[in-house]
Amino acid sequence: MKKRNDGLDVLPELSVSGALLQSGRGLGSNGQVVRLALAISVAWLIAISLTHSQLGIFAPLTALIVVQTSPWSTVGVSVQRILGTGAAVLVSALWVNSVGLSWWSFTIAILVSLLAARALPWSAAGQLQIPTAVYVYPPRPKPEIFEAKLQLPRDAAIAVLESIGLESGSATVPLESDELPKYITASRALQPLMAGARSELGRLVESVQFNPRGVKVRGRLKQDVVRLRQIGGIVIQIRGIAGSADLLYDRGSSPRLSVAELREIITLSSRMARVSLGAGGDAIGATDLQLLAQVDESLHALLRRTVDEFMSHNDTVSDALASVSLVGRFDNFRQQLMLFHNLGPATELDGA
Repeated sequence: MKKRNDGLDVLPELSVSGALLQSGRGLGSNGQVVRLALAISVAWLIAISLTHSQLGIFAPLTALIVVQTSPWSTVGVSVQRILGTGAAVLVSALWVNSVGLSWWSFTIAILVSLLAARALPWSAAGQLQIPTAVYVYPPRPKPEIFEAKLQLPRDAAIAVLESIGLESGSATVPLESDELPKYITASRALQPLMAGARSELGRLVESVQFNPRGVKVRGRLKQDVVRLRQIGGIVIQIRGIAGSADLLYDRGSSPRLSVAELREIITLSSRMARVSLGAGGDAIGATDLQLLAQVDESLHALLRRTVDEFMSHNDTVSDALASVSLVGRFDNFRQQLMLFHNLGPATELDGA
Protein backbone atom coordinates (compact mmCIF):
# COMPACT_ATOMS: atom_id res chain seq x y z
CA MET A 1 0.00 0.00 0.00
CA LYS A 2 1.34 3.38 -0.97
CA LYS A 3 2.15 5.79 1.82
CA ARG A 4 0.10 8.93 1.52
CA ASN A 5 2.10 12.08 0.86
CA ASP A 6 0.26 14.98 2.46
CA GLY A 7 3.10 17.44 2.00
CA LEU A 8 4.03 17.63 5.72
CA ASP A 9 7.53 16.45 4.95
CA VAL A 10 8.46 19.94 3.83
CA LEU A 11 7.76 21.38 7.30
CA PRO A 12 10.57 21.67 9.86
CA GLU A 13 10.88 18.83 12.38
CA LEU A 14 9.64 20.03 15.77
CA SER A 15 11.51 17.52 17.90
CA VAL A 16 14.47 17.48 20.26
CA SER A 17 16.83 16.71 17.41
CA GLY A 18 15.24 19.52 15.44
CA ALA A 19 15.76 21.91 18.34
CA LEU A 20 19.42 20.97 18.57
CA LEU A 21 19.86 21.80 14.88
CA GLN A 22 18.49 25.32 15.20
CA SER A 23 20.75 28.05 13.85
CA GLY A 24 20.62 31.73 14.66
CA ARG A 25 19.04 34.03 12.12
CA GLY A 26 20.42 37.33 13.33
CA LEU A 27 18.34 40.43 14.08
CA GLY A 28 15.29 40.24 11.84
CA SER A 29 12.58 42.84 12.35
CA ASN A 30 12.22 45.90 14.52
CA GLY A 31 9.77 43.91 16.63
CA GLN A 32 12.44 41.35 17.41
CA VAL A 33 14.83 44.12 18.41
CA VAL A 34 12.25 45.46 20.88
CA ARG A 35 11.56 41.97 22.31
CA LEU A 36 15.27 41.36 22.65
CA ALA A 37 15.79 44.66 24.49
CA LEU A 38 12.97 43.80 26.91
CA ALA A 39 14.33 40.27 27.47
CA ILE A 40 17.81 41.61 28.22
CA SER A 41 16.44 44.21 30.65
CA VAL A 42 14.27 41.68 32.50
CA ALA A 43 17.20 39.23 32.74
CA TRP A 44 19.40 41.98 34.16
CA LEU A 45 16.78 43.01 36.75
CA ILE A 46 16.31 39.40 37.86
CA ALA A 47 20.07 38.84 38.07
CA ILE A 48 20.76 41.88 40.28
CA SER A 49 17.77 41.03 42.47
CA LEU A 50 18.71 37.41 43.13
CA THR A 51 22.49 37.49 43.27
CA HIS A 52 25.28 39.86 44.26
CA SER A 53 27.84 37.81 42.35
CA GLN A 54 29.74 39.33 39.46
CA LEU A 55 28.70 36.31 37.39
CA GLY A 56 25.18 37.75 37.29
CA ILE A 57 26.25 39.75 34.22
CA PHE A 58 25.95 36.52 32.21
CA ALA A 59 22.14 36.56 32.55
CA PRO A 60 21.56 39.50 30.15
CA LEU A 61 24.35 38.20 27.91
CA THR A 62 22.56 34.85 27.71
CA ALA A 63 19.31 36.58 26.82
CA LEU A 64 21.11 38.54 24.10
CA ILE A 65 22.42 35.33 22.54
CA VAL A 66 19.48 32.92 22.84
CA VAL A 67 16.41 35.07 22.07
CA GLN A 68 15.52 34.33 18.43
CA THR A 69 12.81 35.22 15.95
CA SER A 70 10.41 32.53 17.24
CA PRO A 71 9.79 30.75 20.54
CA TRP A 72 10.84 27.41 18.99
CA SER A 73 14.17 28.65 17.73
CA THR A 74 14.75 30.34 21.10
CA VAL A 75 14.15 26.99 22.86
CA GLY A 76 16.52 25.30 20.44
CA VAL A 77 19.39 27.74 21.00
CA SER A 78 18.76 27.62 24.77
CA VAL A 79 19.03 23.83 24.78
CA GLN A 80 22.26 24.07 22.81
CA ARG A 81 23.73 26.45 25.37
CA ILE A 82 22.64 24.29 28.32
CA LEU A 83 24.11 21.12 26.85
CA GLY A 84 27.24 22.94 25.74
CA THR A 85 27.76 24.44 29.19
CA GLY A 86 27.23 21.15 31.01
CA ALA A 87 29.52 19.15 28.74
CA ALA A 88 32.26 21.79 28.71
CA VAL A 89 32.28 22.27 32.49
CA LEU A 90 32.34 18.51 33.12
CA VAL A 91 35.19 17.81 30.72
CA SER A 92 37.22 20.87 31.77
CA ALA A 93 36.78 19.94 35.44
CA LEU A 94 38.13 16.44 34.79
CA TRP A 95 40.97 17.89 32.74
CA VAL A 96 42.07 20.46 35.31
CA ASN A 97 41.78 18.00 38.19
CA SER A 98 44.03 15.60 36.24
CA VAL A 99 46.79 17.95 35.01
CA GLY A 100 46.27 21.14 37.03
CA LEU A 101 45.59 24.67 35.79
CA SER A 102 48.43 26.33 33.89
CA TRP A 103 48.88 28.31 30.67
CA TRP A 104 49.43 25.19 28.56
CA SER A 105 46.55 23.17 30.05
CA PHE A 106 44.25 26.16 29.57
CA THR A 107 45.41 26.59 25.95
CA ILE A 108 44.82 22.91 25.18
CA ALA A 109 41.35 23.04 26.77
CA ILE A 110 40.35 26.10 24.71
CA LEU A 111 41.72 24.58 21.49
CA VAL A 112 39.90 21.27 22.00
CA SER A 113 36.66 23.06 22.91
CA LEU A 114 36.81 25.20 19.75
CA LEU A 115 37.43 22.14 17.56
CA ALA A 116 34.55 20.28 19.23
CA ALA A 117 32.24 23.28 18.79
CA ARG A 118 33.18 23.60 15.13
CA ALA A 119 32.22 19.97 14.51
CA LEU A 120 28.68 20.42 15.89
CA PRO A 121 25.85 21.52 13.52
CA TRP A 122 24.71 24.15 15.99
CA SER A 123 24.11 27.87 15.92
CA ALA A 124 26.99 30.19 16.64
CA ALA A 125 25.52 30.82 20.10
CA GLY A 126 25.53 27.11 20.91
CA GLN A 127 29.01 26.56 19.49
CA LEU A 128 30.59 29.50 21.32
CA GLN A 129 29.02 28.40 24.61
CA ILE A 130 31.42 25.44 24.78
CA PRO A 131 34.71 27.44 24.84
CA THR A 132 32.97 30.11 26.94
CA ALA A 133 32.10 27.55 29.62
CA VAL A 134 35.70 26.34 29.61
CA TYR A 135 36.92 29.91 30.05
CA VAL A 136 34.44 30.72 32.85
CA TYR A 137 35.73 27.93 35.09
CA PRO A 138 34.20 27.80 38.60
CA PRO A 139 35.99 30.27 40.88
CA ARG A 140 38.34 29.00 43.57
CA PRO A 141 36.72 28.84 47.01
CA LYS A 142 38.30 31.33 49.40
CA PRO A 143 38.50 29.93 52.95
CA GLU A 144 40.82 32.82 53.86
CA ILE A 145 37.80 35.16 53.82
CA PHE A 146 36.03 33.03 56.42
CA GLU A 147 39.25 32.88 58.43
CA ALA A 148 39.44 36.68 58.46
CA LYS A 149 35.76 36.94 59.46
CA LEU A 150 36.31 34.50 62.33
CA GLN A 151 39.29 36.49 63.58
CA LEU A 152 37.10 39.57 64.09
CA PRO A 153 34.99 38.24 67.02
CA ARG A 154 38.10 36.57 68.48
CA ASP A 155 40.08 39.82 68.56
CA ALA A 156 37.08 41.85 69.70
CA ALA A 157 36.31 39.38 72.52
CA ILE A 158 39.85 39.58 73.86
CA ALA A 159 39.67 43.37 73.68
CA VAL A 160 36.40 43.32 75.65
CA LEU A 161 37.99 41.12 78.31
CA GLU A 162 40.92 43.51 78.68
CA SER A 163 38.64 46.56 78.83
CA ILE A 164 36.70 44.98 81.71
CA GLY A 165 39.91 45.01 83.75
CA LEU A 166 40.71 48.59 82.78
CA GLU A 167 37.25 50.07 83.41
CA SER A 168 36.01 48.14 86.44
CA GLY A 169 36.30 50.19 89.63
CA SER A 170 37.32 53.35 87.76
CA ALA A 171 34.05 55.31 88.20
CA THR A 172 34.29 58.13 90.76
CA VAL A 173 30.58 57.80 91.60
CA PRO A 174 28.28 54.77 91.23
CA LEU A 175 26.73 54.43 87.78
CA GLU A 176 23.03 55.06 87.34
CA SER A 177 20.79 52.19 86.25
CA ASP A 178 20.62 53.53 82.68
CA GLU A 179 24.40 54.05 82.41
CA LEU A 180 26.48 51.32 80.83
CA PRO A 181 30.23 50.77 80.89
CA LYS A 182 31.89 50.88 77.49
CA TYR A 183 32.76 47.20 77.72
CA ILE A 184 29.06 46.29 77.89
CA THR A 185 28.39 48.11 74.60
CA ALA A 186 31.44 46.43 73.08
CA SER A 187 30.32 43.00 74.31
CA ARG A 188 26.93 43.44 72.64
CA ALA A 189 28.73 44.13 69.35
CA LEU A 190 30.27 40.64 69.46
CA GLN A 191 27.06 38.95 68.34
CA PRO A 192 26.89 40.67 64.91
CA LEU A 193 30.53 39.72 64.34
CA MET A 194 29.70 36.07 65.04
CA ALA A 195 26.72 36.31 62.70
CA GLY A 196 29.02 37.65 59.98
CA ALA A 197 31.41 34.74 60.41
CA ARG A 198 28.53 32.27 60.31
CA SER A 199 27.20 33.82 57.08
CA GLU A 200 30.65 33.69 55.50
CA LEU A 201 30.94 30.00 56.39
CA GLY A 202 27.61 29.43 54.65
CA ARG A 203 28.93 31.14 51.51
CA LEU A 204 32.07 29.01 51.68
CA VAL A 205 29.97 25.83 51.85
CA GLU A 206 27.98 26.94 48.80
CA SER A 207 31.15 27.76 46.85
CA VAL A 208 32.56 24.23 47.17
CA GLN A 209 29.42 22.35 46.17
CA PHE A 210 29.80 20.81 42.68
CA ASN A 211 33.06 22.75 42.37
CA PRO A 212 36.05 20.63 41.31
CA ARG A 213 38.36 23.29 42.75
CA GLY A 214 36.86 22.92 46.21
CA VAL A 215 37.97 19.37 47.01
CA LYS A 216 40.61 20.40 49.56
CA VAL A 217 38.38 23.03 51.15
CA ARG A 218 35.47 20.59 51.39
CA GLY A 219 37.60 18.34 53.60
CA ARG A 220 38.08 21.06 56.24
CA LEU A 221 34.50 22.33 56.48
CA LYS A 222 33.64 20.19 59.53
CA GLN A 223 36.67 21.59 61.33
CA ASP A 224 35.57 25.12 60.42
CA VAL A 225 32.10 24.45 61.85
CA VAL A 226 33.65 23.22 65.11
CA ARG A 227 35.92 26.27 65.34
CA LEU A 228 32.96 28.58 64.71
CA ARG A 229 31.01 26.95 67.54
CA GLN A 230 34.00 27.06 69.88
CA ILE A 231 34.64 30.75 69.24
CA GLY A 232 30.91 31.35 69.74
CA GLY A 233 31.06 29.61 73.13
CA ILE A 234 34.07 31.68 74.17
CA VAL A 235 32.26 34.86 73.12
CA ILE A 236 29.27 33.85 75.26
CA GLN A 237 31.57 33.35 78.27
CA ILE A 238 33.13 36.79 77.84
CA ARG A 239 29.71 38.40 77.52
CA GLY A 240 28.73 36.66 80.75
CA ILE A 241 31.88 37.93 82.48
CA ALA A 242 31.08 41.45 81.27
CA GLY A 243 27.53 41.23 82.63
CA SER A 244 28.71 39.96 86.02
CA ALA A 245 31.39 42.64 86.28
CA ASP A 246 28.82 45.31 85.44
CA LEU A 247 26.62 44.19 88.34
CA LEU A 248 29.47 43.95 90.85
CA TYR A 249 31.57 47.03 90.15
CA ASP A 250 30.89 50.77 89.87
CA ARG A 251 27.29 50.40 91.06
CA GLY A 252 27.75 50.82 94.81
CA SER A 253 28.22 47.10 95.57
CA SER A 254 30.96 45.69 97.79
CA PRO A 255 32.13 42.55 95.98
CA ARG A 256 34.30 40.04 97.79
CA LEU A 257 36.56 39.95 94.70
CA SER A 258 38.49 43.22 94.84
CA VAL A 259 39.27 45.31 91.76
CA ALA A 260 42.97 44.46 92.08
CA GLU A 261 42.21 40.74 92.22
CA LEU A 262 39.84 41.06 89.25
CA ARG A 263 42.49 42.80 87.18
CA GLU A 264 45.08 40.15 88.06
CA ILE A 265 42.70 37.40 86.92
CA ILE A 266 41.83 39.27 83.72
CA THR A 267 45.48 39.92 82.89
CA LEU A 268 46.28 36.21 83.09
CA SER A 269 43.04 35.22 81.32
CA SER A 270 43.78 37.61 78.45
CA ARG A 271 47.26 36.19 78.12
CA MET A 272 45.89 32.67 78.00
CA ALA A 273 43.34 33.71 75.37
CA ARG A 274 46.08 35.18 73.17
CA VAL A 275 48.22 32.06 73.57
CA SER A 276 45.32 29.72 72.83
CA LEU A 277 43.48 31.59 70.08
CA GLY A 278 46.10 33.93 68.67
CA ALA A 279 45.42 37.64 68.26
CA GLY A 280 46.11 40.65 66.11
CA GLY A 281 45.80 39.01 62.70
CA ASP A 282 47.41 35.70 63.71
CA ALA A 283 45.87 32.48 62.43
CA ILE A 284 43.28 31.14 64.85
CA GLY A 285 44.56 28.37 67.08
CA ALA A 286 48.23 28.45 66.03
CA THR A 287 49.91 28.21 69.40
CA ASP A 288 52.69 26.80 71.56
CA LEU A 289 50.85 24.04 73.41
CA GLN A 290 53.56 23.77 76.08
CA LEU A 291 53.23 27.49 76.87
CA LEU A 292 49.45 27.14 76.87
CA ALA A 293 49.63 24.38 79.47
CA GLN A 294 51.89 26.53 81.66
CA VAL A 295 49.53 29.52 81.51
CA ASP A 296 46.59 27.23 82.22
CA GLU A 297 48.32 25.96 85.37
CA SER A 298 49.03 29.51 86.53
CA LEU A 299 45.46 30.73 85.95
CA HIS A 300 43.97 27.69 87.63
CA ALA A 301 46.20 28.19 90.68
CA LEU A 302 45.21 31.85 90.90
CA LEU A 303 41.49 31.04 90.70
CA ARG A 304 41.91 28.29 93.26
CA ARG A 305 43.64 30.64 95.73
CA THR A 306 40.97 33.27 95.18
CA VAL A 307 38.13 30.86 96.01
CA ASP A 308 40.01 29.55 99.05
CA GLU A 309 40.31 33.11 100.35
CA PHE A 310 36.55 33.56 99.95
CA MET A 311 35.91 30.45 101.99
CA SER A 312 38.32 31.50 104.75
CA HIS A 313 36.10 34.46 105.65
CA ASN A 314 33.08 34.06 107.88
CA ASP A 315 30.80 35.89 105.49
CA THR A 316 27.39 34.54 104.67
CA VAL A 317 27.07 32.66 101.41
CA SER A 318 24.98 35.43 99.84
CA ASP A 319 27.76 38.00 100.43
CA ALA A 320 30.31 36.03 98.41
CA LEU A 321 27.98 34.28 95.94
CA ALA A 322 28.23 36.88 93.16
CA SER A 323 32.03 36.97 93.37
CA VAL A 324 32.25 33.17 93.43
CA SER A 325 29.99 33.07 90.35
CA LEU A 326 32.27 35.52 88.54
CA VAL A 327 35.34 33.42 89.37
CA GLY A 328 33.46 30.38 88.11
CA ARG A 329 32.90 32.12 84.77
CA PHE A 330 36.63 32.72 84.45
CA ASP A 331 37.24 29.05 85.16
CA ASN A 332 34.74 28.01 82.45
CA PHE A 333 36.49 30.41 80.10
CA ARG A 334 39.85 28.81 80.97
CA GLN A 335 38.50 25.33 80.26
CA GLN A 336 37.09 26.37 76.89
CA LEU A 337 40.46 27.78 75.85
CA MET A 338 42.02 24.38 76.54
CA LEU A 339 39.23 22.43 74.84
CA PHE A 340 39.74 24.56 71.73
CA HIS A 341 42.86 22.44 71.18
CA ASN A 342 41.21 19.21 72.39
CA LEU A 343 43.25 19.48 75.58
CA GLY A 344 41.91 18.87 79.05
CA PRO A 345 42.30 21.75 81.52
CA ALA A 346 44.55 21.40 84.56
CA THR A 347 41.52 20.61 86.71
CA GLU A 348 38.18 22.14 87.60
CA LEU A 349 37.28 24.33 90.53
CA ASP A 350 35.18 22.48 93.08
CA GLY A 351 31.72 23.98 93.16
CA ALA A 352 32.59 26.78 90.74
